[in-house]
Amino acid sequence: MGNKPPKPDPRIGQAALKMAETGVQAQKDANEIAQQQLDMGREFQSYMMDRASVTDAWAAEDRSRYTDTFVPLQDDWIAEATSYDSPERKAMAANEAVADVRQQFALGRQQTQRQEAAAGVRPGSGRSRSSLNRMQATESLGAAGAANAARRNTEATGRQLRASAVNMGAGLAVNPGTSMGMGTAAGSTGMSAAAAGINSAGSSIMGGANMAMAGQQGMISGLNTQFNQQMAGYEAKNAFLGDIAGAAGTAAGFAMMSSKDAKTNKTKAMSSLEAIKKMPVEEWEYKRGMGDGGGKRHVGPYAEDFKKATGLGNGKEISIIDAIGVTMGAVQDLAGKVDQLAPA
Repeated sequence: MGNKPPKPDPRIGQAALKMAETGVQAQKDANEIAQQQLDMGREFQSYMMDRASVTDAWAAEDRSRYTDTFVPLQDDWIAEATSYDSPERKAMAANEAVADVRQQFALGRQQTQRQEAAAGVRPGSGRSRSSLNRMQATESLGAAGAANAARRNTEATGRQLRASAVNMGAGLAVNPGTSMGMGTAAGSTGMSAAAAGINSAGSSIMGGANMAMAGQQGMISGLNTQFNQQMAGYEAKNAFLGDIAGAAGTAAGFAMMSSKDAKTNKTKAMSSLEAIKKMPVEEWEYKRGMGDGGGKRHVGPYAEDFKKATGLGNGKEISIIDAIGVTMGAVQDLAGKVDQLAPA
């Protein structure tokens, strides 16, 4: 038919190749990131093993120092604290307090007697005995109070010593596990931060690769759609031209259905010769993309004039059957006129 089918856009293959290259590079980048994570995990494991060896040595050294030095001191301290406020110690503290009080009162009595003697009071007089009795009563009360206070102070000191012993037992032992845990937590935080950075970089790389491949895929889809539309237009055009060629071939081969048995509503035809005389017959070409695609010379009437002269057709196309019939009718009319002009 003189027209060739459209060729696929070469950019389709280029985009597919680029998408494949992008996918391969993205896989390489992903493998490299996975290797970095594996290397980091091994480094962290080595780091933790080094820390464990150090902290184990510290723990052994601290434990030895604790058991050899501080445990005996703790035991002595605890023994003293638990036995400090014994009945014997409380009695001894009370006696010491009473002795102190009596010593002070003895000095007071001596001072009072010297004052009374200076004032002319006789030692055996009633006044002197009354003053001595008051001092003795006061001394007894003071001694009893001092003894009770000494006992209470001894008990309070014992309680304080026991509390100190309890606190000492809780604070003297060194806990290397705490230091190790803090170091491990810091290392884990660093490891997590580094891994998060690598994962973020990997996500960005894979995201960019996916976007690039999606763009290439979109380009391929668009170009394929365009090519399919071109092919559809090409096939539609060929089908149209095939219909025209088939109709023309059928007419040229006189294979049109024309049997009397296939026809009805028959009437006498108009004067075909007069109809043809009214129709302009010119040379012309189809416009580009119409008819046979344009560029070829033809001769014939126009559908508008054919319809006006014969009343047949739609003013856009001329039926081959009608065209042949009108022509044959015009030939008959013309033959009749020739017969009339012929001499007898």
